[in-house]
Amino acid sequence: MKQETKRLYLDDPYQVEFEARIVEKGMREQKPAVMLDQTCFYPESGGQPYDRGWIDGVKVVKVFEEDSQIVHLLEKDVEAGSIKGKIDWQTRFDHMQQHSGQHILSQCFHELLEAETLAFHLGEDASTLEMDLRKVSDEDIERVETRASEIIYQDREVKIHSLPEDKVGSLPLRRPPKKKGLIRVVEVSDFDYSACGGTHVRRTGEVGLIKILRWERIRDNLR
Repeated sequence: MKQETKRLYLDDPYQVEFEARIVEKGMREQKPAVMLDQTCFYPESGGQPYDRGWIDGVKVVKVFEEDSQIVHLLEKDVEAGSIKGKIDWQTRFDHMQQHSGQHILSQCFHELLEAETLAFHLGEDASTLEMDLRKVSDEDIERVETRASEIIYQDREVKIHSLPEDKVGSLPLRRPPKKKGLIRVVEVSDFDYSACGGTHVRRTGEVGLIKILRWERIRDNLR
């Protein structure tokens, strides 16, 4: 059985540097690939892009999950058995802001318009949400934006809970978890509870600003 990668970002998304041991090497997508015993690099998953950064000074070009391991694709091979890794903090924090902002915005749509989030994607310039909403007015959008701003300005704590599958019903989740076993729940204090494996800010004030730039119809839903 392959050694499972310890995911340091789950314990501390603010950790930028780490040391690790290479447990496996290979080639993936015609690039050198390394699998580590532990990593700060978030793999592309659940609508959140992968982290950027370096392993022993070599640029990491892609990070993804492969069974229980996290695969790091590199610009060139590294020779050492033990490495030092460093993530690009500017990119990581941007993803944290966007992902926490998405949780806030999704709950605002749920609270005010009874709309569920069907999909979301974090991008470099903007994020998108797909909502099961058949019609929406300018006034509805303004209400959602205003409510999201309230949550940000209140600087609420963002908490992490880890619960067994049979105990997760004790929390008012916005939607049922997709995974089994130990469930990681991200709580925007007394506002939103979502099963999520992504990286998030510590307080809503760090999100900074949520602005809905435009909306359109997709698959009879709202994006």
